[in-house]
Amino acid sequence: MKGFETPIVVHVDSRPGTIGPGPADSTMYVVDATGIPPNRWKAPYADDATGEPRWRPPYPRREPRRAPARPRRGHFDHLAVGTRAFWACHVFATVRCVREIWEHCFGRRLPWFFKDPDAPRLEIIPRAESANAWSSEGFLEFGYLLDRRRRPAWLCENFDVVAHETGHLILKSVIGNPTNAKKTLDYRAHEEAAADLVAVVACLHFDEVVRRLLRNTKGRLFSRNLLSRLGEEGRRSQIRTAFNAATMWSPSVVRADAAYDKHGFSKPFSGGAFDLFVEIYERHLVRHGAIPAALARRSRSAVATALAGLARDAVHRRFRRLRRAFAEHFVGAEETFRQALCEARDDFARLLARTWDRTSVRDFPGRGPAYAGVVTNMLAADRAVTGGRYGEIIRKAFRQRGIVPSGRRA
Repeated sequence: MKGFETPIVVHVDSRPGTIGPGPADSTMYVVDATGIPPNRWKAPYADDATGEPRWRPPYPRREPRRAPARPRRGHFDHLAVGTRAFWACHVFATVRCVREIWEHCFGRRLPWFFKDPDAPRLEIIPRAESANAWSSEGFLEFGYLLDRRRRPAWLCENFDVVAHETGHLILKSVIGNPTNAKKTLDYRAHEEAAADLVAVVACLHFDEVVRRLLRNTKGRLFSRNLLSRLGEEGRRSQIRTAFNAATMWSPSVVRADAAYDKHGFSKPFSGGAFDLFVEIYERHLVRHGAIPAALARRSRSAVATALAGLARDAVHRRFRRLRRAFAEHFVGAEETFRQALCEARDDFARLLARTWDRTSVRDFPGRGPAYAGVVTNMLAADRAVTGGRYGEIIRKAFRQRGIVPSGRRA
């Protein structure tokens, strides 16, 4: 992606000599599989239409594959950018990095949810003949999208996408993985939204991302930006956006409910959670004296702006005024904005981890208000972690979306 052409070196928490060719370690390994002629790419494990596995790992030893990427003096930073070996290392490092970030947030190891004694490690396939990326029992697999010139844009090269798919593994490990017959729409949709949030938090652990985000937005995060545009492939292309105005009564969400569309149905929850994160960030800005409280009160989410019923021109004028106001305070205070953003990231990640620790498949019964159990658990997690510091903005962020906590006190 433009602006991130130079790779960021990632160090993972492993003893020397424990990551071998592939890359591979004791918990995961990469197989750079290729197609069986005349097919150029590997046939995907998952069916594109249903998402159900058509066949399963491990990838047969006799099937075609590229030579594994090999370390030099224990590291992989010698590989040329853009080569197959480089991207094999990229996807391995991303999965390891995201998992380690979230193990820190949870304060414990996060084992894989699958329990196959014959295949206990996660298999990662960087390239397959699929228009999607897949996370399932025992494997992650990445296909491609076609760009405007009909060239493949490989999803294994996109940090957000790899982090999102890793998020699915983490959530199944923490919340549980019921049989498909018991996976309600709100269970599936919550997992999609939550996997997006896993990616958002992981991105913010890279200082270059934090600095570029703040410089591009002048510190105003209620906007379409590199953080809210999930799976971004270019200035005008992304897979989903967390900065959205979706509510439970939005026509698109109602249609998603009727069509059992987990991605469309996930938007109110992911949008509400993103609003919550930005509200926490702006509270830290006020606490540090970076912006006045009055400016934070005027700063509104996409859904709050939509609910205000303003005309399009009025919305654009308001957006420009707020951006100018944030820009005035950002000048000379970039380090304070960076500190506030990192503090908000850590608060938000801890809140999510404690929320998901309290959440089980029973919180998605498939009847009653969607996501009610998760928001109830989030309020309880906030009381346990902060003494209820964010309770008001949790309720506000989700109430605007039509998501309310259940009557029980978690």
